[in-house]
Amino acid sequence: MRPRQYISQSQINLLESNEQKYIDQYIYGEKQRLSRNIIEGSKLAKGLEDDEFTGNPLLDLMAVKLPKFDLADKVIEDENGQEVWYEPEQRIVKVPFLMDGNEKIPLLAKPDSAMFDYSGILEYKSSVRKWTQKQVDESSQITFYCTSIWVKTKKIPQDIELDVVEMKYDEQGRVVPTGNIFKFKTKRTMVDVIKMITRIKKAWRRIGEISEKELF
Repeated sequence: MRPRQYISQSQINLLESNEQKYIDQYIYGEKQRLSRNIIEGSKLAKGLEDDEFTGNPLLDLMAVKLPKFDLADKVIEDENGQEVWYEPEQRIVKVPFLMDGNEKIPLLAKPDSAMFDYSGILEYKSSVRKWTQKQVDESSQITFYCTSIWVKTKKIPQDIELDVVEMKYDEQGRVVPTGNIFKFKTKRTMVDVIKMITRIKKAWRRIGEISEKELF
């Protein structure tokens, strides 16, 4: 009995950083407070996913300039995977899964852009803070995506890139693009995948323990 039928990187990150916030958000449904930067970033992501303009000329210009692969913001599905209910899309998806003893751990991963064969993935960020190569190389979100792809294909993507749309606060305090896009190439190894698998299993077990304590 868990609040989601699958595990995602956002669940792992929140659980590891603040267990009480995980409980409040995922078990009791407390709404997450969103920053202006996140709101603008979600507009950009939605426009890219739907291939539509956001209504913000600067954001739309950035969207046109971003590179794209074949699949836009699609859940990584696996014909041999586990069926789970995915609330945001109101449908059942069949996703890759790990085994932990006799228990399946379904993995919900949704890269911003991916090649048909998942040999390459692109991730987009909009941010008022500067990103560094070290942060990109250590991004657990990218590692989680690569782990899900490895579970599905037994291959790690070789073409991995994070594109950061630089944002700033204007005179009215609004978050707006500066016009700059910073591109970071990165790699993941089998060691990274194994470490992520360990984190996934630990988080899945802990979510089970929390759910049992809070719900029964």
